[in-house]
Amino acid sequence: MRNLRTLALMGGLLLCFPGLSQEPVRHGGIPDDVFYLMPSFSEGVIYFRGQNPAQGKLNICAVDNTLRFIDKSGSELEATGADNIIRVRIDTVTFLRDQGIFYRMYPLSPEMGVALRREVKVRTDVKEGAYGTTSQTTAVRSYSSVYSDGAIYNLENGKTYPYEVEEEPFLYKGDSVFALSKKNLKKLFPAKKDIIESYFKAGNPVPETVEDTLNLLKQWAD
Repeated sequence: MRNLRTLALMGGLLLCFPGLSQEPVRHGGIPDDVFYLMPSFSEGVIYFRGQNPAQGKLNICAVDNTLRFIDKSGSELEATGADNIIRVRIDTVTFLRDQGIFYRMYPLSPEMGVALRREVKVRTDVKEGAYGTTSQTTAVRSYSSVYSDGAIYNLENGKTYPYEVEEEPFLYKGDSVFALSKKNLKKLFPAKKDIIESYFKAGNPVPETVEDTLNLLKQWAD
């Protein structure tokens, strides 16, 4: 995708030394602050369509976009009824859910702003070579190939997997998310159509970061 920005491509090599114990490998060796959209589970509120809000200790999985919560026994579970979720606030951060994806919201005004999509792809297509090097053999597979029935299977088998983190800024207005494009910018800023057209005719690109996008939108906000 044109606006896609790859942040990191990480590979994991599990080293075993005689006499040294190791903690079990969780999430295929993907760090928790990468596997989830928030650094840790925190108190939050879930806002539903047509239902009262719910509270809990929440986080969002960046790999499969499921809302997770900690129950009374301390177990991590996947929230049901996700299709009715509109927004989730975790600590001080708010996420908008659109078309099954959670976007982190960066408001420009009370009604609109930048919506950041963060995606983590597990590289199950990589084979380990000599000295821990890796080689790609097939196209990147989505996390759905190793996630089934609400439980993580292949990523909990003691192995580590390379993974790719990608971020892409979108636009939001109300509860809807739009691709960051000239057409949608004109749609969201109808009074600035000529200015937006001139911006792109001058050869300026579509911004690729949240900061650059917000700085651009501020020029067109009333």
